[in-house]
Amino acid sequence: MDINVITYTDEQYATLTESQLQEVYKAQEKKDRLTWKLEEEKQREKQKLVKNGVFASGLWDAYCAKLQAQYEREVAFIREALLFYLRFSVKPTEEAPYEVNYALTETERAAIVKAYYLEEYANAAERFSAFKQDAVAVQYLGEMYAPLWDYFYLQTQ
Repeated sequence: MDINVITYTDEQYATLTESQLQEVYKAQEKKDRLTWKLEEEKQREKQKLVKNGVFASGLWDAYCAKLQAQYEREVAFIREALLFYLRFSVKPTEEAPYEVNYALTETERAAIVKAYYLEEYANAAERFSAFKQDAVAVQYLGEMYAPLWDYFYLQTQ
């Protein structure tokens, strides 16, 4: 199964518990069903418009835009519910050298973690190595872990 409902690294998936992985799979299945339903709806409407001879009228584009917007709202809800569950289902047991506050947004958390590593490690290779070893960051940052990992990695190049 290709999981694209959330953007996690392999390292982040490896830290998830069995129940958390089950929730990820359920959310992905919901998204896949919505995607299938969207395509079915579009196909039905297209056939109806072609049959009535008005397919090239712009009704198709308007209908597709309406369906796409509804689809994106539903997927965003599924995604946010999953991220909420993953964020609060298991708290890391290890201590972190930076503030761990789950009331902050993922962006705010990433900024705190980034600032900590930039201040603590002057050498980019050491910084990246230390960040990779940080088991708390994997769970704490959620989807913001991957961009921060990339950021620290690119500094080593």
